[in-house]
Amino acid sequence: MTINHRAEAEKHLETAARHLTEVPADMRIAEVAAAIGQGHATLARNEEQAATTADLREALHSLRRRHNDTRSLVATHIAQGLASRDKHRWQAARDLAQALDEAHNNMDDLVDASLSDDGHDTKTPWTHPAPAIRNDDPWAPAPDITDQIPEPVRRVIAEHLAHMLLNGDSEVVQLWARNFAFALKNEGADITGDIEQRIRDLTLGRDPSDPPF
Repeated sequence: MTINHRAEAEKHLETAARHLTEVPADMRIAEVAAAIGQGHATLARNEEQAATTADLREALHSLRRRHNDTRSLVATHIAQGLASRDKHRWQAARDLAQALDEAHNNMDDLVDASLSDDGHDTKTPWTHPAPAIRNDDPWAPAPDITDQIPEPVRRVIAEHLAHMLLNGDSEVVQLWARNFAFALKNEGADITGDIEQRIRDLTLGRDPSDPPF
């Protein structure tokens, strides 16, 4: 049966207080009760301290587990960013790793372990993004980079290729234009629609329904 030392201490100390008189017999009872009460009070404090210590130990272990889990998740996120073919995501991963270094929370070892587990080199991803097409997959389609070409550049290229394709005096020039357009498309820069629109503008004039601005 578990003893409630706090309750026992309060009971005996109350008894001691009640017998604090000048009668020798009562004084002896008070001394004994006070001694017993103090003993129970000491045991009660020890139990409370032990419980507090156990709670603190469990809280510390919980925080350590959460800290390690968080580090692992962040390291995996950085590793995936470093292995990404998206330049913006790669740069964000680099920036995060650097910020953690500056905050004295280096995760390079965990990031390298995550890269290695996913079959990546642990050196190259830190220096530059992965190539747009995997080296071990020659049949992989080229990524669509059409939207990455600035509009003025697309307009100039489409203008020149349209004029070349409309050149009825030289089939060689037309062949060059077609080959150039196909080469751009093979690299993921498909401006066929821009060329076709420019050819229509040159041959038919602008669409009268288009606003004049």
